[in-house]
Amino acid sequence: MKRTLPMPAVIALMVVGFLVAAAGGYFVLIRPQHSKASSLQKQIADTQEAIDSARALTLQAKKAAQIRVADLFRLTKAMPDQTDMPDIVLELNKIAEDSGITFEQITPATTAVALSGYEAIPITVEFQGNFYELADFLYRLRNLVDVRHGALDANGRLFAIDTISFAEAPPPPGFPEIRAHLVIDAFVFGTGTAPTVEPAGAAPTGTTGATGATGTTGATGASGATGASGATTTPTTTTPTTTTPTASASPSGT
Repeated sequence: MKRTLPMPAVIALMVVGFLVAAAGGYFVLIRPQHSKASSLQKQIADTQEAIDSARALTLQAKKAAQIRVADLFRLTKAMPDQTDMPDIVLELNKIAEDSGITFEQITPATTAVALSGYEAIPITVEFQGNFYELADFLYRLRNLVDVRHGALDANGRLFAIDTISFAEAPPPPGFPEIRAHLVIDAFVFGTGTAPTVEPAGAAPTGTTGATGATGTTGATGASGATGASGATTTPTTTTPTTTTPTASASPSGT
């Protein structure tokens, strides 16, 4: 007679079979996919990190390029590589107008002074006003270009006061009005944009006369003017001829 297993044993065997099948399915099917999913997740994280790093470097490079371009623009505005004398005169007139000054005379030099990598163009200006207008003019001129917190700030061209002199204005109106005479230097980046002369203290290129004034042709006259080529012309002195009158014969009779 065939023995039958009790119902609890059958149920236990079925549960064990299901557990074995589930475990086998997990190890054969699910666990390998889990491992693949973890590997893919790691690859995704590494790729995202590389993308974030590349994006940060790109933003940093763009920001650095903008700073360099901005600095170059401000530097070019403060010291351009072209003379552009009409623009210089207009800018000086605008500053004078804002200071309440009207130039009576503004005379740019025809030659520049060659310095180390740049040139200085002297501009002579004269005006009549009061001391406060002069001080305001100098303040505005000085603040066109400045360095603030280590960064260049340029609102116009770079100027420097070479010489300044002022005295009481002749009457009328007299005191407190003053007459001021200034020599202002405008700067040009590079050399060769304008005819140049040697700066003060440099070795002369030719023979200099008594006054040391520099001309354009190089001929030196009586005043000792010297040109760019250094050729010297000796002045010719003409001595007037004096005629001594000859005594005439006395008349024979009275």
